[in-house]
Amino acid sequence: MSSPHALFAYIGCGGAGRVCLVHYAEEHLELIESVMLPGLEKAGGSMPLCLSPDRRYLYAAGRGTPMGIFTFAIDADSHRLSPVSSFPIEESVAYLACTTREARLYSASYHHHLVAAYATSPEGGVASEQARQATEPNAHCILPDPDERNLLFTSLGGDRVYCASIEAQPPFSDTSDVTLPEGTGPRHLIFNKKGTQLYLLGELDGSITLFDYDSSSRRLTERQRVVIDKGAAETFWAADIHLDAEERYLYASERSSSLVTSFEVDSDSGQLARVDAFEVETQPRGFALDATGQIMLVAGQQSHHVAAYHLNEGRLEFRDRVEVAESPDWVEMA
Repeated sequence: MSSPHALFAYIGCGGAGRVCLVHYAEEHLELIESVMLPGLEKAGGSMPLCLSPDRRYLYAAGRGTPMGIFTFAIDADSHRLSPVSSFPIEESVAYLACTTREARLYSASYHHHLVAAYATSPEGGVASEQARQATEPNAHCILPDPDERNLLFTSLGGDRVYCASIEAQPPFSDTSDVTLPEGTGPRHLIFNKKGTQLYLLGELDGSITLFDYDSSSRRLTERQRVVIDKGAAETFWAADIHLDAEERYLYASERSSSLVTSFEVDSDSGQLARVDAFEVETQPRGFALDATGQIMLVAGQQSHHVAAYHLNEGRLEFRDRVEVAESPDWVEMA
């Protein structure tokens, strides 16, 4: 395969309270900078990241002391970060997502069992909290559909997927939900580009459930259910899920075994067929694919390294790795 282009990526390192910038080019992965969350007294938890829709700002959820949502300005040329502001919050946040509509930032709190909506300022920072909504136990992911008509969010402990109208005022006032089989542990989800299907990863049973999705009715209809690999591990501890740019392959990570399982995606039905499973960095809590779908960066929460892989027909080919800060858990492509 041809050599993919260069890329930059931000790595959330919750154990260190730092955001690291890495650069990959010519099969070499390099640490560019490591930035501490301003005013952080004690690091802790994971560190979800989210880019603003215009890619001028990076948001980081600090789960240590004090907790907050931290905003960084991104240099357009170097991709280096400059602190803009911090917004104090009382709950530990497991996921962040942005929408262009209403200039909002959304969060999901695992330990406090809620989702929240925030207004952002023209300067990029978080201006105010607009609304919050209680969920069943352990809210974990919140994501707008591609048309930004609805927000979908998960309750890992309640085996629930919620769908809320983005246009509703106040936010979350018009919400429906779907109950999954007990013990699924819905964690992360991802849409296809058309917004007609979504794939949901179950942390506790290692399942990937494919749903047909209708944004008008907010109806989710199950089409397929497959299971990722966990090697010799006794229990599943699934973590992250992504589609490549052409939606030909889907990948999901499992932390107990440190495996990434790949699936080929049927172009007509969206259904998955297993390709293989690949050993990656230890405890791969987060990973991401570049815009070409040719490069994967995997963060090893226990190895304290990020590794680069070339993707070839759903297969991972190791290229390089670099040590970052302690406990890398989130990868956000610049």
